[in-house]
Amino acid sequence: MKNFKRLIASFVTLITILAATPLAAHAEWKNNSNGWWYTEGNSWATGWRYIDGNWYYFYSNGYMAKDCYIGDYYLRGDGAWTTPPSKSSSGSTASNTNNDQSQTVYVSKNGIYHSSPTAHGMKYYTTMSLADAQKAGYRACEKCY
Repeated sequence: MKNFKRLIASFVTLITILAATPLAAHAEWKNNSNGWWYTEGNSWATGWRYIDGNWYYFYSNGYMAKDCYIGDYYLRGDGAWTTPPSKSSSGSTASNTNNDQSQTVYVSKNGIYHSSPTAHGMKYYTTMSLADAQKAGYRACEKCY
């Protein structure tokens, strides 16, 4: 009986250690002539991701957005979110909020799509492309777009 209790205690300890130890996911930056993407295991990142202390936005094809606005958020040349440049800035900016139909949007329970999964404190959402959201008849958030 003592051996059985030791076996159970060892098993519980082992399960606790395994549950408390996170498995490292293989994630890394990659690029080609089309741009940069961030791998997450066997796939690539899409939507907003917090990486190494910065927020980045990835289109549904996995490529990182840069030098543009996503909703009200400006992404600088390295793709990291920042405050918008001043109007006197010589850098070029492009607005991708309504032009890129493959852009990822986040549809709330009430049928409104947003540019960020955390927009307005939203907790529950469905991820889809802008084109699919528009096809399904969802409305754009007036604050995001």
